[in-house]
Amino acid sequence: MAHQENHLQTIVDRFSTATKLFGLTISLSKTEVLFQPAPRRSTNQPCITIDSMQLSNVNTFKYLGSTIANDGSLDHKINARIQNASQALGWLRSKVLQHRGVSTATKLKVYNAVVLSSLLYGCETWTLYRKHMKQLEQFHQHSLQSIMRIRWQDRITNQEVLDRANSTSIEVMVLKTQLRWSGHVICMDPQRIPRQVFYGELSAGLRKQGRPKKRFKDQLKSNLKWAGITPKQLELAASDRSSWQTHIHHAAITFEDERHRHLASVHERQHQATTAPPVTAGVPCPMCHKLCASAFGLQSHMRVHRR
Repeated sequence: MAHQENHLQTIVDRFSTATKLFGLTISLSKTEVLFQPAPRRSTNQPCITIDSMQLSNVNTFKYLGSTIANDGSLDHKINARIQNASQALGWLRSKVLQHRGVSTATKLKVYNAVVLSSLLYGCETWTLYRKHMKQLEQFHQHSLQSIMRIRWQDRITNQEVLDRANSTSIEVMVLKTQLRWSGHVICMDPQRIPRQVFYGELSAGLRKQGRPKKRFKDQLKSNLKWAGITPKQLELAASDRSSWQTHIHHAAITFEDERHRHLASVHERQHQATTAPPVTAGVPCPMCHKLCASAFGLQSHMRVHRR
């Protein structure tokens, strides 16, 4: 990692020299360069070479199971997580999930241990938008319905599917994981790199006009609201592990209850809209007293009487 192109070239040259001293060879086809430009800066791709061979520039790079994009977005990472979880679900389908000798409770435990762990790998540092959460929730619901053999013709709500599986929404899982990880980082030694990055701030630079991009700080503040903790109280609350676990449990319960009330109100409004009497407002015909939707419709209807 380097901040300038010439510095990166120096690091690569030294690494290439060291490998030759030990009789090793760098695979040029597997060595790639990811350039993350600063906002409102030139986006010229760097030219990094090894033994006069230029390395390819890519927009996404996979590192330790996580997909890093040049624009810093989570779109590629979420798609990669869903793809990996879908593969894990496919491997289990014939041996476990579709096996009639395995109980549904066991299938759900295997799903939580194998598929969900692959789906939410690295979610401790995710800064999620609503579109990302919808993608994850959609995969979660589809997987649970497939395991419990629930079809769309059964007309079962998503909340009832979660209740039958004794599970929670993906949003609650991410909330608990991020709060737990934040408390762990706060209790680290101040010299640790994760803690320095957690408290780090940019010393220079301006943000573009319009709505700024969401930061992890914004995600954490939103999670703390459900726990009833202000940002100023975060360090004090996280210093006590047992108390911090209680706060996390309280935040999950509060969020889930609010989510249930919101879904219930939405279903109630939809039910009232379907059972409401039809609207009879319109323009009556002076000849047969038929109600037309508009004056233009009345003119078209009057042609019948003229004929």
